[in-house]
Amino acid sequence: MRVLIINIIVSMLLAAYIQVDIASAEYTAGDLRDPFKSYLPKSSFSKTSSTITKELSKLNLSGIMWGKDMPLAIINGKVYKVGDTILGIKIVEINKQGVLLKYQGESFILKPK
Repeated sequence: MRVLIINIIVSMLLAAYIQVDIASAEYTAGDLRDPFKSYLPKSSFSKTSSTITKELSKLNLSGIMWGKDMPLAIINGKVYKVGDTILGIKIVEINKQGVLLKYQGESFILKPK
């Protein structure tokens, strides 16, 4: 019984001696990235009008051939190169991630499905 009482008294004294101020505990990551913030580029698809979305939804990218000389994309079953237009939509760039398109002053990326 004495041992129990001594343990309780020692525990209380230690707790009083080692006070931790919980309110002052704060996480500071410094220059580390925020794991809850998205670093992906904002999609311009959500901001577009229904006519732009309708025109872009008509495009089906089924293949990409990229390289130094002349990258090509297969869209709606036809082969296109940089500078070509499809339904009034201009092909600006073709790379391994997709096809960069420009339509009514806005840029879009068409990716294979």
